[in-house]
This record gives sequence, C-alpha cells and structure tokens, in this order.
Amino acid sequence: MDFIKAVVGEGGFILLIGAAGTVFLVSFLILIIGKRPSFLKFSIFIIALITGMWFCWQLKIPEEKIHLLEFAVLGWFASRDLIKTNRKVKGIIFTLVFTLTVGVLDEVFQGILPYRYFQWCDIGFNSAGGVWGIGLFLLR
Repeated sequence: MDFIKAVVGEGGFILLIGAAGTVFLVSFLILIIGKRPSFLKFSIFIIALITGMWFCWQLKIPEEKIHLLEFAVLGWFASRDLIKTNRKVKGIIFTLVFTLTVGVLDEVFQGILPYRYFQWCDIGFNSAGGVWGIGLFLLR
C-alpha cells in the first residue's frame, strides 16, 4: 500500500480505492440483479450510485456516512422483498414508510440509551439513505 501511495500520491490512492470499490460494488450488484439491464438503464444506475457515494464521501462525520450507507442497504433489501410487479406503487409507498419508521425508531431508541443521543439530522440521513437504496433498486 505504501508503494502505491508513493507512486500516485494520497489523493490518487483514495481515488484508486474508490474506483476499485465502485467496480466491486457494481459487479456485486450485477450478480445480485441476475440479469443484464440495457445500457441506458445501467448508465443511469451507475450515475445514481456514484452520485450517492460522492455525497456520502463528502460527509465529515463517519457516523453520518454509516447512517446513509446502512439505510441504503436496508432500502434496497426492503424493496427487493416488498415491491411486487403487480402492486408496484403500493410496494414503494410501504417500503418508504418501513424505512422511515425504522430510521425514526432507531433514533428514538438511541435517545433512551445512556451515552447516546437523539438527532434529527440522523433521521434525515436515515431517510435519504433509504430513499437512495429504493431508488437504486428501482433503477436496476
């Protein structure tokens, strides 16, 4: 790792790791999806994925990054189970309500625990992550 950092620099190393992670994530998602989408649909999916990852990367507090990513995963898997083809709109609404409810309950539970505290901005990150995951699932 030190050799790579010495050759490409700190910024280049971070960019390289981000690109490798993105390639891995996209490959994994293609494996999960199980079908090859059209080029346009795949391009929109990649743009949405990279935009969300860029936004996540810009956050200064690591806990906020974690909130965004974990609720994106929750939104993806909840969508996978709750959105059926014949009831797509109801499934999307139910998935949104589910991820928002889990995000609010997570923060309420943290407010009860000692050494933890309730934050409205965390509910916002939870919600944004859930919406991002649902959106990525719908773009697949």
